[in-house]
Amino acid sequence: MRVTHWLVMAAFCAGCAAPGATEHPTATDAALAQSQKKTSVDPAVNPDAAALAEFKSRVDAYVDMHKTLAQGEAKPEKTTTPDKINATKTALAARVQATRVNAKQGDIFTPAVQPVFRRLLAPELKGEDGRDAKAVLKDDAPAPGTVAFKVNAKFPENQPRPTVPASLLLTLPPLPAPLEYRIVGQHLLILDTAADLVVDYILNAITT
Repeated sequence: MRVTHWLVMAAFCAGCAAPGATEHPTATDAALAQSQKKTSVDPAVNPDAAALAEFKSRVDAYVDMHKTLAQGEAKPEKTTTPDKINATKTALAARVQATRVNAKQGDIFTPAVQPVFRRLLAPELKGEDGRDAKAVLKDDAPAPGTVAFKVNAKFPENQPRPTVPASLLLTLPPLPAPLEYRIVGQHLLILDTAADLVVDYILNAITT
C-alpha cells in the first residue's frame, strides 16, 4: 500500500503546475515574446524572415572564420599579461583583416536587412523610455570623429565602447561571441571584441 500511495502521489505531483505557471506574463515577458517574433527567421510568423535568416547565416560564417583564425599566437587566453593580450589582439586583427581584405560595408548588414534593423530600433527610441536610452548612448559615446566607420577598421583603444541599452538589445537579433552591437552617434555597428575590429555597420540606423 505504501508503494502504491507513493506512486499515486508522484503521478499527481508530476502533473502539478510549476509555481507561478498560472500567472499572467509580465511586461518584460510580453516584450521578449514580441521581439522574438520580430526577429524570427520563420516566414510563417515574420515577413522579414528571409532577410534576417541571411543576416544570421553571414554572422555565423564570420564567427566560423574567426574561430579558425584565432589559433596559435592569435588565440586569446583567459589569464595572461596586458602585453600578451595586446599582442594576441594585434595578431588576430591582422589575420582577420588579411582574410577579409575585400570585405565591404553591407556584407553582413545586407541592403535587405538594413531597413529591418531601423524598424526594430525605431519604436524603442520614442517616448520617455527612448529619451532615457538616447541619454545612455550619449553619455557613453566616444569622442566625435574618433571611430572610423570602415569595415576592418580598428576601434580606437582610448575610446569607450558605448553600452547598448537593454531595451534596444532586446529588439535585435542576438549575436554570438565575440560579436557585439555598438551604437556610435546615430550609427549601428558590429564589433569583433576579440580583435577590436569593426565587422560591419549601418549608417543612420537611429533617428534623433
